[in-house]
Amino acid sequence: MFQNFISSISKLNSVTLTDLDSVSLLNRIDCKFVLNEENLEKILPCLIQNYSILKINDCSIFRYENNYFDTPDLQFYKDHHNGYLNRIKVRSRKYVESNLCFFEIKKKEKTNRTSKYRSVLPGLIATISEEQKEIIQSFTRKNVPEIELVLRNNFNRITLVDSLFTERVTIDLNIHFINKNEAFQLDKVAIIEIKQSKTSHSSPLGNFLKENNFREQSISKYIFGIISLMPSIKKNNFLPLIKSVTNL
Repeated sequence: MFQNFISSISKLNSVTLTDLDSVSLLNRIDCKFVLNEENLEKILPCLIQNYSILKINDCSIFRYENNYFDTPDLQFYKDHHNGYLNRIKVRSRKYVESNLCFFEIKKKEKTNRTSKYRSVLPGLIATISEEQKEIIQSFTRKNVPEIELVLRNNFNRITLVDSLFTERVTIDLNIHFINKNEAFQLDKVAIIEIKQSKTSHSSPLGNFLKENNFREQSISKYIFGIISLMPSIKKNNFLPLIKSVTNL
């Protein structure tokens, strides 16, 4: 899937990891869009005109592996479903090509503002230490005495940066979810996320998408994975999202 798009976008001017240091955006405003392969190719002219692509050793598409953690009763999922404002996600992430691993907590503080805690790990983890539990607890007012691995996720990512180095765009492809019992592939759509600091200029890609009637979507890979692999879980508030993604 997406081979024509990947081939075309890999020809963009390139930047390095060092170049991206100024656009780490651990505290940021973000918005997301979900596109199928046909619509993904429609944004190519905008990307070619306004963005450069991250390349490492001449590679421009990278593999990510995530382990997501939650309470035994899926409190983090429920907080998202119920619209709890100060909700969190907890994961361990591995950047496969560079073999870098991190422990991360993402906190949604306002409608479109996210802050992220990150610490380096020697490898991808499947259990949470007592020290990590304390850090998680510091990010939420709710009691979270037990945390366990509930979902594995892997995907391919393309990372772009605008000419002013104030904005990152990530494009996630070939998205897979795995839990203890089964797997699910979300491989016919791409998730685009535009990440900016609060003081950034308007986004060329964001403007293009909105001008061409592509609607912003509040989508989380963690949430979509839970929904896909646990069909009996309460998901009423996510039904419009499920419908829009499955109909692409």
